[in-house]
Amino acid sequence: MKKITFLFIVIIGLFQISLFAQENPKPVKVRFLGEFGLEYGGDELIEIFFTNGEDQKMLVGQGIYLAAGAQIEFTKIQPLLIRTSVGFKYNTTAATNANIRLTRVPILLMPYYRFGDGFRVGAGITTHELVYFRGDDFVPDIDFNSSLGSKFEFGYKAVALSYTSVKYSAGIEELSAWSIGLNFSFALPQN
Repeated sequence: MKKITFLFIVIIGLFQISLFAQENPKPVKVRFLGEFGLEYGGDELIEIFFTNGEDQKMLVGQGIYLAAGAQIEFTKIQPLLIRTSVGFKYNTTAATNANIRLTRVPILLMPYYRFGDGFRVGAGITTHELVYFRGDDFVPDIDFNSSLGSKFEFGYKAVALSYTSVKYSAGIEELSAWSIGLNFSFALPQN
C-alpha cells in the first residue's frame, strides 16, 4: 500500500506541474502516452503438460501488456522527459480446455534523457499490483504481492528495448519476475 501511495503522490505532483504549465506559457508540456509490448523472462511459475505429449512453461515475467499514462516534457530542460503509466499485463497457456493465466497491473514512473535524433535512455521505478495467477481448477490459484522494482529502457522514436527487475511473493515463496521486452509507444498530440 505504501508503494501505491508513494507513486500516487508522485503522479499527482506531476499533474500539478501540468496545471502550473497552463498558467505560464509552455514551460511544461504534458501529452497522453500509449504503450504496448511483449516481455519475456523470470522464474518458472508452472509447467503445463498437454495430452499430445508437449509441454509449456509459464514464466512470471513474461506476457503482453498495454499501458496508458502521461509524457511530461520540459521546455527549459529539453533532454529531460518523464513518463508515468498504468497498464495491464497478461500471460496465458496454449491449453484449449483451460484458461490458466497470470495477470498484473504494472505502474511505472521513469525519467528519460533524450539525445541524438530520436534516441532516449531511461531508468525508473515500477511495481506490479493485483498480481493474480488463476489455475482454472487444474492447479491452485495464487495471489502475489509485488516488490518495488526498477525498469531500464533504451529506445529510438516509437520502439524500445527494456529490462525490468521486480519480485513477486506469496507466503514464504519469492519469485523473480525479471523480464526483457520490446515495446512500442506514442504520445499525443504530436509535436
